Amino acid sequence: MRLTKCINVFMLIILLGSGCKPSHQQDNKELSSMRKLPLHKKEATHQFFGETEVTPLQINEALFHSVADWKDDETVLYVTNNAQGSEVHTYNIFTGETTQFYKSEFPILQVEANEEQTMFLIHTSPSNYEAELVIVNDEADMLYSTRVESFELNFIWNHTKTDQLFISSFKEDWTYDTYVLNVLDKKIVKNQINQPFIQWLNDHQVTYLKWDQEEPSLTAPLYVYNMEKKSESLHVENVVANTNFSKMISTIELFNSDGDAKVAFYDSNNLKKISEMSTRLVSLYSDWSVPYLDMDEKNGIFYMLEVNEAKTAFSLVSFSTLTEEKKVLLNSIENLPIKLSPSGEYVLYGARLEQLIDVNKVTMKELITFN
Repeated sequence: MRLTKCINVFMLIILLGSGCKPSHQQDNKELSSMRKLPLHKKEATHQFFGETEVTPLQINEALFHSVADWKDDETVLYVTNNAQGSEVHTYNIFTGETTQFYKSEFPILQVEANEEQTMFLIHTSPSNYEAELVIVNDEADMLYSTRVESFELNFIWNHTKTDQLFISSFKEDWTYDTYVLNVLDKKIVKNQINQPFIQWLNDHQVTYLKWDQEEPSLTAPLYVYNMEKKSESLHVENVVANTNFSKMISTIELFNSDGDAKVAFYDSNNLKKISEMSTRLVSLYSDWSVPYLDMDEKNGIFYMLEVNEAKTAFSLVSFSTLTEEKKVLLNSIENLPIKLSPSGEYVLYGARLEQLIDVNKVTMKELITFN
């Protein structure tokens, strides 16, 4: 794998997605979890998605870090920072109710739910070169916590074994260690996979792009690795990006140097192709700009930010893996992170996921407004 290329992708994810920064943190202090303490309800101008009233959250911009994830179909988790540390709050997008979910004296860098929205990983930074991983349930009760040496951290939940994570911890020189964390077993073990960026296939198999460090290229072969047998097998060539979901694998596969490409979808069980969507990519110096994407597996709908033919702006497109119908939902927007609600009805969008898209009404509104 070409490490430089992976690090560039990792840093792009950090800057545009989670808002994380290199860990310039404080001295060790006590970490505490606060369960659902009521906060004031913000008055806001009401906006409408069809018959459903959505209430934007008004907040001091200096305190706001980002919307982190969905807690359930109607509630998001957002992070705030102040002189005393960081807090995670819940916000009901319809009622406007906000409560304190979790509080830390350390900076909170990331919060991410597992597949079922039953566990939430909270990544805090207790010191300059250490990461603390705190996993809580939907009531903010702590299930497990651990610390690893880390200057930067990457992690991914398993879609099928939903209490399991793969973790990559980078040192300042970009060497790294990988771990598998099992929440219910309360155990974290070093893993021997020599790849920092993987996608779960099931509880014992992962996929990864195997970049050639000796021969830099714009694509790489996608391999499937069996962690029990410690063996790998080639799945497909000429891949730019790979994202796995619970029932299917998606790959962006390049045809030529002009950026003509396709998104291919494969069954997670037998790796047979289900469908494919033609697309295009825009070059980014010696690399390709990887579009943000997500999948509504309940309805078989794939969403992606696709560059236009002139390669000057992006559009939000949807693609049915069942009917192969492709639609352009929103034109002339930026290639910024998206995150679907569990129901698939709404999409968080933006550098800090501060906007909300109704995919049925094809309407985008501000979820966060600053006062």
